[in-house]
Amino acid sequence: MSAAPRATASGEPPRGAGGDARYEFADADKESFRALAASVSFVGVCTMLFGALACVFGAGLLYFGFALYAGATSGLAALLLVIAWWMVSAGRSLSALVRTRGRDVEDLMEAVSQFRLLFGFARVAIVLVTLAAVGGVGLYVWCTLVADRGGKCLGPWG
Repeated sequence: MSAAPRATASGEPPRGAGGDARYEFADADKESFRALAASVSFVGVCTMLFGALACVFGAGLLYFGFALYAGATSGLAALLLVIAWWMVSAGRSLSALVRTRGRDVEDLMEAVSQFRLLFGFARVAIVLVTLAAVGGVGLYVWCTLVADRGGKCLGPWG
C-alpha cells in the first residue's frame, strides 16, 4: 500500500488525478477523531433523551393544568432536541472521516460547520439567559427597594 498524500510545504494538499484536492489523515489522527466522534455522539444521544424526557414532563404538566410551566418545559425540550440533532450530525461527520478514504477534508469541514452552528446557537442562548437573569435580579432588587419605601411593585409582584 502506498502512503496517503500529505499536505505540501505551502499548506495546500496535493492534487489528485481528477484535479481535486485529496488529503488523508494518519491513523493516529483518525483515532483522535474517532474518540471525539464517539464522545460527541454520546453527548448528543444523551441530550436527545433529556429532550424526550422534557417532552414527557411537559405533557404531564399540561395534563395537570400547568400550561405556563408546560410551555416552558416544551421550549426547553425543543432547545435540547435541536442541540442534540447538531451534536449527532457533527459526530456522524467525524465518524465518516474515520471510515472513508479520500474525503477527509470534506467530512472534517462538514463536522466543523455543524460545530459552528451548535456553538453559535449556544453563544446566543448564553447571552439571552444572562440578560434574563440580570433583568430578573434587577426587577427583584427594584421591587424590594420600592416595597421598603411603602410602595407597590409591578402587577403580579405587588
